[in-house]
Amino acid sequence: MNDMQVLVESVDNFTRRLSITVPISQLEERKKLHILELAKKARLDGFRAGKVPPSHIEKLYGNSIWQEVIEKSLQISLSTALEQETLNPVGHPHIESIKAEPGTDLAYTASFEVYPQVEAPTLKGANLERLIVEIAEEDIDKVLEQMRKQYADWIEVPDKAGYGDQVSFDIIFPDAEEKTRRDLQWVLEKDKIPEGFSVLLSSVAGDTLSISLPKEQGSELNSSAIIKVKKVAKAKLPELDNAFAKRLDIKEGTLQALKNQVREHMQIELDRILREKLKAQAIDKLVTMHAISELPQGALNQEYKRLEQDVFRQQKQDKEKTNLSEIEKTDLMKMAYRRVTLGLLFNALIEKHHLHVDESRVQQHIDKLVGAFQFDQMVRDKLYKDKNMMMSIRSSVLEEQVIDKLLEEVEYTEKLAKYSEIMNLTKKSSVDNTEGATV
Repeated sequence: MNDMQVLVESVDNFTRRLSITVPISQLEERKKLHILELAKKARLDGFRAGKVPPSHIEKLYGNSIWQEVIEKSLQISLSTALEQETLNPVGHPHIESIKAEPGTDLAYTASFEVYPQVEAPTLKGANLERLIVEIAEEDIDKVLEQMRKQYADWIEVPDKAGYGDQVSFDIIFPDAEEKTRRDLQWVLEKDKIPEGFSVLLSSVAGDTLSISLPKEQGSELNSSAIIKVKKVAKAKLPELDNAFAKRLDIKEGTLQALKNQVREHMQIELDRILREKLKAQAIDKLVTMHAISELPQGALNQEYKRLEQDVFRQQKQDKEKTNLSEIEKTDLMKMAYRRVTLGLLFNALIEKHHLHVDESRVQQHIDKLVGAFQFDQMVRDKLYKDKNMMMSIRSSVLEEQVIDKLLEEVEYTEKLAKYSEIMNLTKKSSVDNTEGATV
């Protein structure tokens, strides 16, 4: 019998065990081909190139050749068996109980978890809130005012520093010179002054101030420092006129053109935020209406580790490496459950509707990414060469196509909202609505 034998056993709801037997005839054929290939390439004393007898190759390298044949046969037979039985494993199968003696069939078992079969979900009958937002002239004026502050000229004054003023100073640590920082410049903003630095308020040039700083991580003592105030300056805002527009490189060089461009950018950002809010609602409805009661533990563990690595990576950036509490671990596992669920539901939708990545949307996504750079073609070329980045972009585009398909079936309740309310809520929110489902 020359055919490979495959037996599938269901250990539990998700665990499958494959018992696979590869007949010796296939192994011997693969071994023969491997020896012939080596004979063509071998360079041995006493033989012309490519003329080494296969029997001599087998005599020299027999054991290693057999091991290579077994390793290759394991890979090919397992891949063939999974495809033949239409099994989608979670992670890499665990191969065990290998019997591979020369002259006998190759027999082994492979255990793994599989993903559950999920029907394509629908949001038919779901009701979502759609916000209707108009950008008012006063909203544009507020943005222009912020732009004026960004281009302010700072004029030194002998006055005491107050909110909105810029203070130039040195901060000196007598017992830790490596921490000393000179020529710092801060604009004193209400509710944004770090703990210990409130003494800068009401200070004047020439002041020497002692401050006490919060305890550093791993230390029981507060640290102290000396601040030497060098300068207090007040902002002189530029006039909101055509000259200001030219300063900002507005092509037409007029204030009206500047306002038009500001409105356009505000609308783009508003549309993005409203889309994200709608997307978040759709995802919440999806996982509520199509909850999956049980998931393979291997898939959950994989997603948990990815989330945990993200947390540790962020802690490293913030220089706050700590161990996760049990509550944090529980929250991460809940998030992992949600993301695996979304991945399964999204994939079911992709299969049902035969969705493929829309290349035109990929191009639009890339255009937005590189548009902010001066040398956009250079950035674009580099982006195309980054396989991981391109994979991420294509995944995001396909996810948006899935959301579009879901939104085709929902009903909407429209609600008027102010631009300022939407933007303020967005700034206060620390939750990222992007789920990052595997699609």
